Amino acid sequence: MTVAKKEADRAYEFGQYDKAVLGYAEILERAPGDWEVEYRYGVSLAEIGNLAEARTHVETAYAANPANQEVAAALAHVYFKLNDKQKLVQLLQQRGGNLNSLDSYMLLADYGIKMNDPDIATMAVNGAILLADGNNFLPYLKAVEVAEDIGDSKLATRRLRQAYTIAPNAGLVRAKVAEYGLALEPTTGLPPGQ
Repeated sequence: MTVAKKEADRAYEFGQYDKAVLGYAEILERAPGDWEVEYRYGVSLAEIGNLAEARTHVETAYAANPANQEVAAALAHVYFKLNDKQKLVQLLQQRGGNLNSLDSYMLLADYGIKMNDPDIATMAVNGAILLADGNNFLPYLKAVEVAEDIGDSKLATRRLRQAYTIAPNAGLVRAKVAEYGLALEPTTGLPPGQ
């Protein structure tokens, strides 16, 4: 069994998803119940376009290991590919709120932008900002991205200035501040928060 798993894992790692699907299917047939095999099988199925079956296996893996961010992100991706916006939003919003998952809120903001849904993107970055509590600049940079996407340059500038207060020496922040033509000085910063 371990040889079959190693071969399937190798195919998975190298993006040979059709080969990985065959290997993982055989493993699950002989010994069902391994959440990691379910997860990788589901991701492989999604990559070859078998989304309905992929959903079943990634949902099974998620049910067995709901704290795993990687599995949650894969499930969100499958929901996105299936155009199941409600399930995607529900999954990531619950993880953000119930598990205090900053990553889930940030991922939901990305999907909000991809789905052309500024309300979802804004709700997600606001959740991330609240969760970060002024200790992480990344939600503010994501908020800049969301504000840019909806064409609100005033909000984008405010969020950027808040990010600058939290991390004035971070390369990402400094690059964005320069892009906006703001001075790199203490008065540029604004207090973090909503």
